[in-house]
Amino acid sequence: MRFLNTKTCCLAGEALATPRTEGEVRRLLVVAGLLPSVLGGLWLVAASAQTASNTGVAQAMQQGSAAMTSGDSARAVASYSLVTRLQPNFAEAYLNLGLAEDLAGKLDEAHAALATAAGLKPSLRGPNLFLGTIAYRQNRFKEAEVSFLRETRLDPRSAKAWMWLGVCRLAEDNPQEAIPALDKAYALEPSDVDILYHRGRAYLLVANASYAAMYNLDHDSSRVHQVLAEAYAQAYRTQDAIKEFELAAKMAPRQPGPHEELGDQYWIAGQLDKAGDAYREELKIDPRAVSAMYKLGSLLVQNQNPTEGVQLLRDTLRADPSLADAHYYLGTGLMSMDRDEDAVHEFELAIAADPSSGRATSSYYKMAQADRKLHRVSEAKTAYENFRRMKAGYKDREDRKSTQLVRKRTELPVEDSAEVSMSVDH
Repeated sequence: MRFLNTKTCCLAGEALATPRTEGEVRRLLVVAGLLPSVLGGLWLVAASAQTASNTGVAQAMQQGSAAMTSGDSARAVASYSLVTRLQPNFAEAYLNLGLAEDLAGKLDEAHAALATAAGLKPSLRGPNLFLGTIAYRQNRFKEAEVSFLRETRLDPRSAKAWMWLGVCRLAEDNPQEAIPALDKAYALEPSDVDILYHRGRAYLLVANASYAAMYNLDHDSSRVHQVLAEAYAQAYRTQDAIKEFELAAKMAPRQPGPHEELGDQYWIAGQLDKAGDAYREELKIDPRAVSAMYKLGSLLVQNQNPTEGVQLLRDTLRADPSLADAHYYLGTGLMSMDRDEDAVHEFELAIAADPSSGRATSSYYKMAQADRKLHRVSEAKTAYENFRRMKAGYKDREDRKSTQLVRKRTELPVEDSAEVSMSVDH
């Protein structure tokens, strides 16, 4: 049957999700920021805390720190082992010893040292996190989850602890429970690529499971065809997407959504009359479908009926003033109706909404045209100079296709031709 292979989709990042070799694990810990967060400070703090009472302990801690910095895990183990003999109740020394033994590949010894650190000082941050990573690498996921949960209670702002809790739940084939932990990690560190990867993977697994369940219930339902169409659309297989959206719309003619998405694909294919009809059908089903209203209005002012398009765009902005791009297309429609003064005002609103955007660049260009028609030479010159300045500094994104995969539903299916083709020498 024609359906997405959910298992294939789910396995796309499997190798990254579960590292197996010690080298991979150590690299992952460093890249993920776990080792520096501990190794970069704990042994130094511990050393200074002991300086006044035991010079030998301070010296051994410093030697261990230097060894860890240089990557000499064997010498670090020797130094921290000496500290634990001199100060057997010193929890931080056992933590550092456990980390050194971990880097040396001695997981059992590392586990024992970290467990001792946690027992001596239950409030100490770090031991439970690394106890969890060791258990995770040994496929003891339930034990790892308990350790990660303890670390999140000790340090609720540890993004890595939340991330590893989510990763552990993913390994337990429980992506639904992984999502809250990964969402928490993301809230704490929204620019961490490891967190972004695992969070995205969790949502993908949940989505695939939902689609698989939908397929099992009825493999020929309108929703299955809609999912297929959306996948084809993201892969830029426009004709295949059109075929599946047409089937979805035919099977569920009163279902909100498919007609608008079908209109998007018609527009991309250059079938503008069909695109307009599809958007109108969507608005019959849901007269408050603002995105369909915006798209139809923008389509009409550029190609068929600026008067109707202007009215639809005004209705769009009344319903949702945040759709600032509608001002640009409203201005375009007003220019077609020779209402250039009103058009300039709309372009000004589009620019004010996001002065550094490509849409602002287009708006300056159109504004210069309108000002020239109004014989406002100075204003036209200023607008055109702003256009040239922004155009000269505008860098087309090379990842445009990947950006469009996650475009908002309210974005137009294709870029405005003026924005694509305009030239500073025009």
